[in-house]
Amino acid sequence: MKEDLRVVKTRRNIKSEMMELLQKKPIEKITVTELASQALINKGTFYHHYSDIYDLYQELVSDFIENSLGSLDYYEDFFTEPERFIQKFLRDFRDNDIKKTFPFYNEGSHSLFLPYYVTEILLNRLMSVNCVENTIENRVRVQCCITAVTATKSHFDETHTNIIIQVVSKMIRSAFPQIN
Repeated sequence: MKEDLRVVKTRRNIKSEMMELLQKKPIEKITVTELASQALINKGTFYHHYSDIYDLYQELVSDFIENSLGSLDYYEDFFTEPERFIQKFLRDFRDNDIKKTFPFYNEGSHSLFLPYYVTEILLNRLMSVNCVENTIENRVRVQCCITAVTATKSHFDETHTNIIIQVVSKMIRSAFPQIN
């Protein structure tokens, strides 16, 4: 079913105005009243689409990550050439680059745990290449390996990239020995 064009335009407008406000102040200082006024909508319209400001913010960050991950073309390498996948992924998807590209990413009291969102979206992308059966067990295996990449990357600097690649690729090969 095709989405109503009015809904698409309203949501796009709300997101656009939210991004404008986020460039001026932290999310904790933005109110629905202010956003609705800026977007030229009433508060009821906002609440028809989002439960609160943080729901909208989460969607903005998820959209950004989804768009970033959507441009990757090497998902199969995760299963067949894990070293290559991890090396490319770490190069293409750096926390610092995200914060530069998405400057209103907020690490305040209501921050989103970026590796968690990256992991969720990446898990779904990896399972969609159909290299392994989409079972709960395989999803857990993939998620553990992804988390190893995203979480360790946020704890170690660039000088440890080779160690991360080495250790996590061994984990992937161990988790999916039938592919290797």
